[in-house]
Amino acid sequence: MARSFRQMAVVMIIPALMAVALIPRDAKAWVAPPWIDKIALMVMEQKNLSTSGDFAPYFKQLETVSEAAVKGEFNGKRKGMNRFLEMLETKEGGISADAAHKIFATVVKSVPYAVLLPLKSEDKLDPEEKALVERMKRFAAAIKDQDERAALAF
Repeated sequence: MARSFRQMAVVMIIPALMAVALIPRDAKAWVAPPWIDKIALMVMEQKNLSTSGDFAPYFKQLETVSEAAVKGEFNGKRKGMNRFLEMLETKEGGISADAAHKIFATVVKSVPYAVLLPLKSEDKLDPEEKALVERMKRFAAAIKDQDERAALAF
């Protein structure tokens, strides 16, 4: 009886050790940052509230940014978010200005600044980085103007 218990213990321990050995050591490397999920939720909310416009390109672009984030590609995240902001600025897919502004506000509140804005002086920026900075300034000014008009309406 004692021998069969030992055999059963060995038979149970070996698969358990194999399972532990197969568990990924760094599971967080496969997870996209939470700020991407926050933006996706806002895009989904605006899609559900909107009566017109195609939001599919925005989800596709967020998927591209998420893939770059999972791979640890900082430039991929920055370029992907630059493209996402460009889409918002041009209201690609025919989305409303209100939806674009709400999504932009979520982007500004959620995305780390290092991803959105280059951390060097403006005179040392390459053309793509300059375009991103200008896009951020224009969008921020438009939202400020919209908020001021809304405040005056009350």
